[in-house]
Amino acid sequence: MDATTGIPPAVTEETAPFWAAAREGRLVVERCAACGAESFPPRGMCRSCRGRVLVFAEVAEPGVIYSLTVNYQRWLPDLEVPYAVVLVEFPGRPGVRVAGRLRGCPPEQAFIGMAVEVGFEPGPDGFAIPSFVAVPGLVAVPGSAAAPGFVGVPGFVAVPDGA
Repeated sequence: MDATTGIPPAVTEETAPFWAAAREGRLVVERCAACGAESFPPRGMCRSCRGRVLVFAEVAEPGVIYSLTVNYQRWLPDLEVPYAVVLVEFPGRPGVRVAGRLRGCPPEQAFIGMAVEVGFEPGPDGFAIPSFVAVPGLVAVPGSAAAPGFVGVPGFVAVPDGA
């Protein structure tokens, strides 16, 4: 499955910088210049202090699956099923959760706590759509030091599943 099947996103004044960064393969979130709170999706106003001066901050670190659903319904004729849609949080960025399609593992193998990398894929009308790539065999657990060869997520450690 790819993300070219579907409806193109509606671009607004608030979301235009997000879509421009996505086209460059970068995931960005709003950061309030007044209080430093970060949020997603972009709304043009801080959710914490209602400030209107916002900058975009890049999210380059791995995330952790917070929630997920595996879809078996073929909503569009060219849509391949099943596929997983995940809600990913980024430890160290409270309040930031981003939804996207999961790639890199069969949908049925996705689980809450799975470490994922940020990725993008071609979407409808040439948009770059955020998605997430599973880090096979790793799960994020609270901790501060990663085992050799494992990707650390701030505030969490990626360890072999079942360890």
